[in-house]
Amino acid sequence: MRHCAAGFLWYNGPMEKKVELYRPEDVGALKRKHDASLAAVWMIAAGALAACVLFCVFTNTASAARMELLAVAVFAVAGWVVIYLATFTVAALRHEGEHTARMLAGERSAIRGRTSLARETVRIKRSIAVRSVTVVSGSEKRRLYVDACRARELERALGGGEKLCELDVVGGYVAAFVVLS
Repeated sequence: MRHCAAGFLWYNGPMEKKVELYRPEDVGALKRKHDASLAAVWMIAAGALAACVLFCVFTNTASAARMELLAVAVFAVAGWVVIYLATFTVAALRHEGEHTARMLAGERSAIRGRTSLARETVRIKRSIAVRSVTVVSGSEKRRLYVDACRARELERALGGGEKLCELDVVGGYVAAFVVLS
């Protein structure tokens, strides 16, 4: 049902359901994941430091070369693990949380048109990974983005093709959608 200009309700076939891609509780959940990941990174770094201190404590003249090799190996492996986790987990969760907060606080505008979703994912430098959404309305063609972590629902709704949708957009990113046909 929809409201017409006079305020009366009229039936327009099956009611469409708006799918919200961002919920207020997502910010807290992402913050908890970020904090847990950051704690894991610090624990790995502290464990590597403790192991190297123990290597130094138990070193004598006969085992100096072996302990030095062990210390270098532990620091190298732990260092790469810490760098990987800090870059691809902790930073990604921080960016995702910041993006989610912006999306929830931003002003929405509605766009209607034939909508299709690109298959490839692009990581924006120092930001989130996104997928491109193309919306064609008459002769106008717009390119929007959807958070790659949240694109599954839109992809499922479009069925791998193109459908008429109404999209709620915040700053060029899809925040919610309704498939109209």
